[in-house]
Amino acid sequence: MSELQKKSGEVAIALTDNVHKEREPEFRAGTLTYSRSGLAVLFGWLLWGDFCLVLMEALPNVLPLKFKSLGASATLISVILTGIPSLVLLSWNPIISTWSDRYRGKRGRRIPFILGGAPFMAMILIGIGFCDSLGRALTNLSGGIIAVVPATIVVLVLLILLFHMCNAFVLQYGTLFNDTVPREVIGRFSMLLRVISTSAIVAYNFFIFPHAETHHREIFIGIGIFFALAYLLMGLNVKEGDYPPPTPLGRATDGWLMKVKGYFRECFGHRFYWYLSMFAALNVVGGTAIPFILLMNKSLGLDLKQIGWISGYAALITLPVVFLTGLFIDRCNVVKLLFYGRIAQTLITAGFMVFLFVEMSVRQVLIVTVALNLALQVVTAVMIVALAPANMFLLPRERFGQFSSAISVVVGVAGIIGSVLIGIFIDFMRYVHHGSDFAYRYAPLWMCVFWGLSGYCQYRVYCHVRDTHGNDLRTFIPPDTSMTKDGVVP
Repeated sequence: MSELQKKSGEVAIALTDNVHKEREPEFRAGTLTYSRSGLAVLFGWLLWGDFCLVLMEALPNVLPLKFKSLGASATLISVILTGIPSLVLLSWNPIISTWSDRYRGKRGRRIPFILGGAPFMAMILIGIGFCDSLGRALTNLSGGIIAVVPATIVVLVLLILLFHMCNAFVLQYGTLFNDTVPREVIGRFSMLLRVISTSAIVAYNFFIFPHAETHHREIFIGIGIFFALAYLLMGLNVKEGDYPPPTPLGRATDGWLMKVKGYFRECFGHRFYWYLSMFAALNVVGGTAIPFILLMNKSLGLDLKQIGWISGYAALITLPVVFLTGLFIDRCNVVKLLFYGRIAQTLITAGFMVFLFVEMSVRQVLIVTVALNLALQVVTAVMIVALAPANMFLLPRERFGQFSSAISVVVGVAGIIGSVLIGIFIDFMRYVHHGSDFAYRYAPLWMCVFWGLSGYCQYRVYCHVRDTHGNDLRTFIPPDTSMTKDGVVP
């Protein structure tokens, strides 16, 4: 063979190798492989799903107005709007999340739950839209024993309970990220996720929220139908990979009680997971005051259009912050970032307590509210971008749904207790102020106390990561609490 032929052969081999390299996937998530274009398609469908989810989950935010118009007390409003979700988190979400972790079907382990839950969510939202008509129908069925107002409240309570139970299926969408998005791009994906969710919040606050009192029925019906169609389309176009067989909860011969014990022993077998849980739980207890922030703003003289536009513009202005955060998030210690973010949230929220001590004109209230909301939205935007990658690094990957659901149990208990206590607290302050809506101004105080405690728990999580693995989260291994064949945590 001549020298020229040898060189020609080497060139041909090199070209063939280059072609193969070009065809090789650039990103991996479990058994899934993506080229850049494939990753873009995945991101497109997941972000579309997030836009629809945020729009749908924003709807219950208008329900405090509905309940107040029906004459419900602060305690009742709080128990219904925060206690019921917490009860579902406590009793139902762990079942669905653990079931999803262990399910193996033709379409994966998450998508079947999403596709199954979306149509029911639409029907429930439509039912909330017709709550007044359903309340009158219940009154007629009872032969007038139940008055229209109590009947409407009963209908809303049942529909809200069903809403959160079905939402447990739909929220498997969040665990879908863990299974389909490659780890090396999770920070950038989280940034895009926040951009899209912010866009949904802006759209909601500008175009939907201002009409919440006058077009209650049309809003719930329209978004219910839109959500079902959009989510079914997303679920049919995202592909999951293959999963290893699920790990058993204890021994095969154990009864259900032992399996439940095994579940909790695994999920809380290390204090690290307790601090993670309490960070989330205390955050929710502080958040039980959020329904009263809307009522506080109205009591200060702001109308729904002003409230909606404040939130919308504040969210819109945070988009550059989200983008910049996404560019650097993969290089940051997101656990440390969450700690500082929570402290900043607490301090900014404390600014709203100025309304406890100073009476202002509507114009002054508007200026203060705009400034504080903008600052709070910026900090919250950074935290939300950091939260998704933090959870993926801090929880065991193969049992991500199980550990997430265990945290939701603690969150559920805390939410139930918090929803009752905040209602009692606000009603007591209404009594102190002779029935005045001034009592709603104490809601920020409640939030500051519990968000500050939540920040301490996040600090303990950061200390564990720092002391065991330094500042590089990519090397972090979550504490092992898996069961041995004898049912003992190693």
